[in-house]
Amino acid sequence: MASEEASKVIDIIKDLRIAMVTTHSAGRLASRPLALVEATDQGELWFFSAADAGIVQEIRAQGLVNAAFSGSKQWVSVSGHAEVVLDVAKKKELWNAAVETFAGEGPESAQTVLLRINAVSAEYWENPGGAASLVAGWVKQKLTGKPAEPGESNSVEL
Repeated sequence: MASEEASKVIDIIKDLRIAMVTTHSAGRLASRPLALVEATDQGELWFFSAADAGIVQEIRAQGLVNAAFSGSKQWVSVSGHAEVVLDVAKKKELWNAAVETFAGEGPESAQTVLLRINAVSAEYWENPGGAASLVAGWVKQKLTGKPAEPGESNSVEL
């Protein structure tokens, strides 16, 4: 993952920090918010979870996932493969005070697991003017017939 576009995606993700992670669950899709603890230049996204959470069982059963990050001016959708990681050393490495608030058992606990998403591809959208410029672009298009210019977007293989 060395391209400028891929690096841009990781930078946006690091700024946004909260993902809606979608998994397969009993024949349907289920999404849950998770706080990002690390995003690497290689496209690995790391999250903590409780071992008995539904998302953990779903990832073990079918690891194909999507992680959607949303801000007021930037959006990213990442497709990838997830796995449950039990490595205590990695849990200690990524542990922080915010994680402790939700997972008080500590990194040594079997009740605390890591979820690693290995990103395969991503799409991103940026609009420096935010929602207001989107609305203004829509109004402009309706009044003048000229297409709105909503900002920059791209699909990236990671």
